[in-house]
This record gives sequence, structure tokens and C-alpha cells, in this order.
Amino acid sequence: MTDEAFRERLRAIFGEEAREHLAQIDVGLVALEQAGGGQRDALFERLLKVLHTLKGAARTVDEIELERLCHALESMLGAARAAGLSATAEQFDLLHRAAAAARQVVDAPALRSRKVAGLLAGQLETAAAELPAQVAEAPLPDEAPAPEGQNEPDAPPDETEPNRTDERIRVDGRCIDSIRAHAEGLLPVELKLRHHVDELRALAAGIATRRREGVASFDAEAARLELACAQLATGMENTGKELHGVRARLFEAVLETALVPAAAAFGELPALVRNLARGRGKQVRLDTLGADVDLDRRVLGVVREALIHLVTNAVDHGIETPDERTRAGKDPSGRIEIAVTQRDARMVCVCVRDDGAGIDADAVAHRAGVDAAELAQMSEQQRLQLALRAGVSTRTEVTSVSGRGVGLAIVADKVVASGGQLVVGTVPGAGASFELLLPVGVASLRALVVEVAGHRYALPLAGLEAVRSAAQAAVRTVEGRETVLVGGRVLPLVRLAALFGTARPGNDADQGVVIAAQAGGQAFGVLVDAIVAEQDLLPKPMGPLLRRVRWFSGAAQLGDGTLAPVIALEDAGAAALAGRGLAGAAAAAAPAPAAGPRKVLVVEDSVTSRLLLKHILEGAGYAVDTAVDGLDAQSRLRTGRYDVVVSDVEMPNMDGLALTASIRATPATAELPVILVTSLQTPEQREAGLRAGADAYFTKGSFDQDRLLATVRRVAGMEAS
Repeated sequence: MTDEAFRERLRAIFGEEAREHLAQIDVGLVALEQAGGGQRDALFERLLKVLHTLKGAARTVDEIELERLCHALESMLGAARAAGLSATAEQFDLLHRAAAAARQVVDAPALRSRKVAGLLAGQLETAAAELPAQVAEAPLPDEAPAPEGQNEPDAPPDETEPNRTDERIRVDGRCIDSIRAHAEGLLPVELKLRHHVDELRALAAGIATRRREGVASFDAEAARLELACAQLATGMENTGKELHGVRARLFEAVLETALVPAAAAFGELPALVRNLARGRGKQVRLDTLGADVDLDRRVLGVVREALIHLVTNAVDHGIETPDERTRAGKDPSGRIEIAVTQRDARMVCVCVRDDGAGIDADAVAHRAGVDAAELAQMSEQQRLQLALRAGVSTRTEVTSVSGRGVGLAIVADKVVASGGQLVVGTVPGAGASFELLLPVGVASLRALVVEVAGHRYALPLAGLEAVRSAAQAAVRTVEGRETVLVGGRVLPLVRLAALFGTARPGNDADQGVVIAAQAGGQAFGVLVDAIVAEQDLLPKPMGPLLRRVRWFSGAAQLGDGTLAPVIALEDAGAAALAGRGLAGAAAAAAPAPAAGPRKVLVVEDSVTSRLLLKHILEGAGYAVDTAVDGLDAQSRLRTGRYDVVVSDVEMPNMDGLALTASIRATPATAELPVILVTSLQTPEQREAGLRAGADAYFTKGSFDQDRLLATVRRVAGMEAS
């Protein structure tokens, strides 16, 4: 290893170690600010030890500013401890800013972050010098005897449990991800092997059938082929079982390697709560339970991001001000609790509760645009779940950190993409809760593979409750919506064929299979043509271009090599509630006038890009025609009427710029909106497109489906749906 490589490796190790120390410092500062007198000395001691260790590590990698900042923090805390004083709120503000600056130096060691660290170190040194050395000759806390009968509660232990720490080693996360990827790669191999075994058995059965049908000259050869096929199938099946055992054991070992305590998701939260509450004139206490529950590294990332959003919302507009709480007969100090519990071997529950004002479910439904008729049919739980939609907020005013209806939608998307669920709860005037149900690990998915209109899809097994034939489930139409009877419950029904726009005419209501499912606090039925198999799958995300495709959370490869979209049960449940049965989802969602759907002309020479744009626009309810270049588009514009043109720029025969100029120069199409989509990203190229007369300009590298659809609606003069 070269010296440079060694230094890089050393810095990487330092970064991991420093982040752990900084998380302890954040927690320690919040605890110190809230602690009673008897606990302070132990907390001072622990903080000083952590700072000293971090200072030494910073010196090792020549982080001089960070070393000085740690020394200044030591001086400030040491002076406060020696004086027997509790720092003021303003001094704690300074301590928290210093800790945040230290984290910035570790995460982004740029010149600016180092300058900020240096400035804060100077402020800390000044503040430490202003503290008196002692107060009226009072003994230091560790020398003062405790008054009789006033035993303080024990401070938290200084170290984690030895058996917990000794069993853990520091492994580069990229190494774990690489091992995991190789282990995951065995699952498709196993599925393919099973598929080949099935094919061989089918071949052997076919030969046996032909032999029985009586082709005399075929008998001897057929018998040998039948025996060979059967033996080969048995051998492959045994090999498959061995492979399954090896894969399962390897996979289990890899997953255990990737497990980390839930406490790793709590690190920044105490300081976040403290600083947000102080900035808004509130008093908030954060309690965490289940810090030792193990989570997969990838699930941990989802939990960490979700907790930041949920805790921010709770402080910003869940917990009331001290005056408001006092008038309501509550403790002036609000409380947020994060509890992590293991539901079973596969699922973990992360629950965030606060004792604030709660959520007004009717107000949420109103902001979601639900009309009075639909609102009357919705339960409170269904209204609350609307808060997870993009653009729907649980509050009316917007602040610098919340209120735009974005945070909860992000959390819901992440949870669903991980194979989990998010359930909202509230008690008006007493608080709100957000319950995240997540798989312990997100590598493999136990799924039910179903067939719908000749296509195969995967339904996450964790959200399924029962299976009935359509005849048994008694499909009925109630007030214009289809329902089924499963287990004594009447459930709203969604037909996947109708939802995906693949329904065939003349389908009998008693044909197919009904699957009872649960997602987002809502029970519903899903109608499919047939159940194919129950198996472990390896789902992958849809990718940036398709990340917001409705109804699907990812896709997985089946044993025969085909891809099966993984259905997002939350979306399917919402469709069932909205009564999107035989009418179809596309038509219900289409932003179309009574005269028919708006027509879009897609001009693109790449087959892949052309089909992608066509799929996205048709999924939003538009009628779409396609052209392969500018000349082809001109021909279509002469014979057809369109509301919008979406065109590539670089094309043979006639490019998008020339096409746009031609559209503007032709009286019949001069006002026709044009959107250009291209891989060119320079300001000059963008300016050329707009100068040619384009109404909007997208680059493929930053392509966003939601933004495209919003732009189409805007340039076509339609209200956002």
C-alpha cells in the first residue's frame, strides 16, 4: 500500500470513529443541559473523555482546527465543572454550534468549515476564561457529600456492555455491500435452476404421454430419454437444494454482518430537538427506547431519514408552546418518544409519538382536495393516511423547516420502497403517532407471484392476509364501488387489470382470485387472474427515470428470466378506496376535459426514450402519438391535432430545434406548446432551444417524471390534478 493510499485509509477510519464520538457528544450535551445536580459530574467526566479521544484522533490525521476546537470544548466544560456551575442556555447554544462545526469538518473538510471551527474555538476559549475558577470555596461535586435521604438516580453507564462491544468489529460499509451483492446474486441462479428442473420434468412427462399414446418405434428410445430426463431432473433438484442451503446460510451470515443497533439512527436527534425547540420558544424532551434492536444497514438509512422528518414535524407543529400547554392543563414541557421494537423475526416497528395537539383528520382531507361526498364515506384512519400524499400538510402555515407537505410524502415513499408500511394515528389534543413497519433486512422479499391479463406481478407477502376465489368472495357493487366479503368483512376491491389498463372485455365477476391485503391502516381486496407461486425475490428499485411510477415499488427477476413489477400495496389500497375498479386508474387520474383526453405528440429517434415518454404520458391519461424525427412530426402535425409536442433535440433528418422553428412559423401551429427533452446540458444549448420557441426545456440527465407531467399540464393550460 502506498503512503497516499494509507493516508486515505487512515482518514476513512478517522471519519467513522469521529462520527461515533460526535454522536456521543451531541447526546451528552443535551443530557447535561437537562440533568440534575447529582448526574452532572458523571456527564462532565464522560464528555471530557470523549473529547480527549477525538482530539487525539484529530491530531493523528493533522486536523489542526478540529484538534483546537476539541481542546476549546474541553476547556469550556472543564471550567464549568471546576466552578460547580451549570452553563447558561446561551453557553449551551455555543457548545452545540461547536459540536455541529466539528461534524462539518469531519463530513466536509473544506476551508470554510475549518475557518468556522477556528472562530468557534476562539469564542469557547473566551467564554471559558470568563468563568470563575471556583465559587465561594464550595467543594467540587465529587467531593461534596450527598445529603441524607436525597440519593440521585444513577448516571448512565460510562461504557456500553462489554459483550456487545467486544463482538463488533469495524468493517468498511462498501465491503459489506459488495459481499451482500454477491450473496444476493445466488438467488436468481437458484430460481433459474428450479425453472430448468420444472422444464425437464415437463419434458419427461411429455415423452411418457407420447409413449403411452402408442408409437411402437418410439418406445425404446422414449424410455431411455424419459429415464435420462427424470434422473437429470432429480440430480438438478438435489443440487438446487444444496445451493439453497448454502445461499441461505451465506445470506444469513451476511445479514448479521450488516446489522447495526437502532441507536445509530438516534445520534443527531437530541441536538436537533433541543435546537429546534429553543428556536421556537418551546420545551421538548426526547426519549428513546429499543436502542439495542438490530437493523439492517439499508433499513437504518430509511429509519434515520424518517426520524429526522418526523421529529422535526413533531417539534415544529406538533408540540405546543409552554403557554398553550399550560392553558390546556398539560406539562409545559412536551415529550417525543421513539420506540423501536422487534415484531417478529422479519419485521421491526419504529413508532414516533408526541403529546402535542394531535392532527385534525378533517382538515387534512380538506387540504387533500377530498370532496364532501367522498369524505363522508372515509374513516378517520383513511383521512389521516392522506397526510402521506405529496403536497398535503398537517398544518396550515409554512415555516422554514416544515408545512409544505413534502416531508411525510418522502418518508412514506422510502418506507414503501423498503417493503414496509407507515400508519398515522392521533388523539385530538393529546398527540400524534407515526408507526413504521419495516423488514429487519431489505435484501430479499417473500412474495406472491400473480398473473394479470397475461403479465406477472409480485405482491409482498407481509401485507397479505387471505386468499379466496372470486366466487367465494362474493364480488358486489355497493354505491358504485365494487366490494368483496372476506372473513366476515366487507372490503373495497381493486381489479389490477383495470388499474393497469389491461382489462379484457367480458370478464366474469366470478372469475379469478381475490387476495385480502392490508396497507396504510386500510384493509382491501385485490382481484387477479391467478396465483402462480410463492417465492423469495430480490427486488430492485425502478431507477431514477421511473422512481415515481404509480402502483409499483420496484421489480424482481423471476426464475424464467422475466421481470415482475412489485406492486406497492399502499397505492393499490388507495385505488380501492377511490373506487377505481372496472373504470381503470388511468381514466380516473387523467387530466382530460369532457371532449376526450389531451393529445401529445412525442418526437424521439431513440426507441427506448420514445417508449418511456409514451408510457409516462399514457399512464397520466394522455392520448399519445409518436414520430421518429422532425420530418415525421411535420407530417403528423399536418394531418392531426395535438395539444402539446414533446420532442428530442438531436435527431436525423430534422432536429428538434428546426422542428420547433417550423411549428412557430406555421400559422396553424404557431401557438402549439413545445417541450424539448435532450441530453445536452450547456447554457448555450438551453438558450438555443428557448430561442427557437420552446416553452420548456429538460435535460435527460436530470429528468424527473413528476416535473415533466406538471410542465405538460402547465403549457397545455390545464390545472394541476
